[in-house]
Amino acid sequence: MTLRRRLTLAFVLVVLTPLLVGLLAVAKALPRAVSVQQRAGVAASAKLVGQVLQDYCLRAEVAAESVGRAATSPQASAVRVAARSLVARHLADGVRVLGPDRRVAVAVGPVPAGARDCGSGPSRVADGSAVSAVVELTTADGRPAGTSVASFGLESTVLPMLLDSVAGDLALVDADGRVVVASGGLTSSDVARARQLDQAGNERVSGWSAAGLDQPFGVALVQARAKGPALARDATVVVAVAILLAVVIGVVSARATTRPLAELSGAAARVASGDLSTMIAVRSRDELGRLATSFNAMTLDLRSYVGQLQASRAELQAGLARLGDTLSSTHDLDRILAVVLESAMASTRAESGMVLLLTPSRAELVLAASRGLDVPVDLRLAVGEGLSGQVALTGDPVRGFTGDRPGELRPGPSEPAGTAVIAVPLKSNGTVIGVLDLYGSPAVDGFGEDDLATIRTFATQATVAVDNVLLHEEAQRLSITDGLTGLWNYRYFTMTVSKEIERAARFDRPLALLMLDLDHFKNVNDTFGHQRGDAVLVELAARIRGCVRDVDTVARYGGEEIVVILPETDEPGAGQLADRICEAVRRKSFGGPGEHPVPLTISAGVAVFPINGTSATLLLARADEALYAAKDGGRDQWRLSLASLD
Repeated sequence: MTLRRRLTLAFVLVVLTPLLVGLLAVAKALPRAVSVQQRAGVAASAKLVGQVLQDYCLRAEVAAESVGRAATSPQASAVRVAARSLVARHLADGVRVLGPDRRVAVAVGPVPAGARDCGSGPSRVADGSAVSAVVELTTADGRPAGTSVASFGLESTVLPMLLDSVAGDLALVDADGRVVVASGGLTSSDVARARQLDQAGNERVSGWSAAGLDQPFGVALVQARAKGPALARDATVVVAVAILLAVVIGVVSARATTRPLAELSGAAARVASGDLSTMIAVRSRDELGRLATSFNAMTLDLRSYVGQLQASRAELQAGLARLGDTLSSTHDLDRILAVVLESAMASTRAESGMVLLLTPSRAELVLAASRGLDVPVDLRLAVGEGLSGQVALTGDPVRGFTGDRPGELRPGPSEPAGTAVIAVPLKSNGTVIGVLDLYGSPAVDGFGEDDLATIRTFATQATVAVDNVLLHEEAQRLSITDGLTGLWNYRYFTMTVSKEIERAARFDRPLALLMLDLDHFKNVNDTFGHQRGDAVLVELAARIRGCVRDVDTVARYGGEEIVVILPETDEPGAGQLADRICEAVRRKSFGGPGEHPVPLTISAGVAVFPINGTSATLLLARADEALYAAKDGGRDQWRLSLASLD
């Protein structure tokens, strides 16, 4: 067998062997993996639905207790106001209060007749149309005062929300196994077979979450079995194409390789031994002749570059190290800029340099990184000032020498003078975001055109890395900031409050939580429109920020509700801050020049760790209770939670 055929056969085998093994492995493992992953996902989704049902039960219980507190208050109208407020704020679909004689005292929204408390176990009510909480009311001296009931409709509220969260057909069943509400036409017989649907050979898979003490309904989630891709036909086509391509490429490669091998191998052996004077005679203009010409040119170039390659070996190693640092610190701006500066200096053999970035106002350049320069760490240059400022203003690179003599570039304050310089703008999408300055050069004549071309190309690539870091930082900031008020958003609040509680517990220090809510804010939207309401919220956020410390966390909880985390703050300190915020809102009407002034007040609820609770959920609930106490007490005031861990 000739060398050409052996090379062709070897190439085909090398390509096809791993391809066939990989295709067989994928064809066998992929359907099983798809099925296992789907079964696990369905089971997890069913458990999640059960947890959501528990959450609705808890929300109904909180609503029922809130109305119950209003029902036992001295003010007769408080219970109706509280019930309407809960339904209007979607904290319950329906609320009903029964007196001691079991007659309906207040009814707002739909509440099923004979509703059963969801926290007392699985429901056996034939209606089963809602998740309800039932709270028995007592007077201050312990006598029965009636019953408070709050409900969420299954079909109107609970089921649509659950179907938006999970994929597949969903059924909720009572304690007797009867379907209460379902989607996709699921029946009781489907539910009874739910645990067997995920056996091999069936066309559907299921997840099951049984009703327990804290879960009002059983959950059955059923999905159509996902079909793994049919790989047989695709694998056959891929293998056939691969064989054809492998044969063609193998033949062409072998033919192109074997012809010049004999003479080339001998010449290469002599060059490898160090004889760089070796030349190959050019006998034709075909492939062999071109190969001989190229080999001769390579030998001549080797003579010229061998010394330079030896000298630049250390520089290449350093460049590879810097490249590794850049890849490992993609989102670290300081490290990115340091690597950019070091790489730029190495590329042009500059002695020193610095990177300046534009401020968000684009009026000044600030020092972001420097090396080999004695410049202030807080160096700032106005756009248009000095050498760097001119580059930022015009967007054009410059090179030359800095100094005061004719033809020299005039440096700005703190910029080096009397040295060779090259300055290029860092541009992102055509907009200057900074300036890269390099100073000093081994060459007597300073930086050349080649240096300028090199550094301009390098600056383009460096700007991409810097811009990616800046975009990443901005995306992180926006993900935890409320877009309207500029306050922290609910996500940031939930991340922060647990950390602050853990820190307070570790060091045995107090921590306070304020829940704030504008009084009658709905009237602002109804009277002046939602745009004016948004302007009021922005101004409210500014007033609250003016009252708190830098260490305090102010976050928009939702709507006009704002929550404040106060580390190292006890009851008196939290009360003083609540007074200041109420005064800041009360003393001046909201609105700018030419706008109708809107006088507003704010109510606040205060809860303190660990007196009122040791968890974020409990502290927030206690602060919310105190807020409602302030609302019930006449608004424009604050209340301290009277609840304790006992």
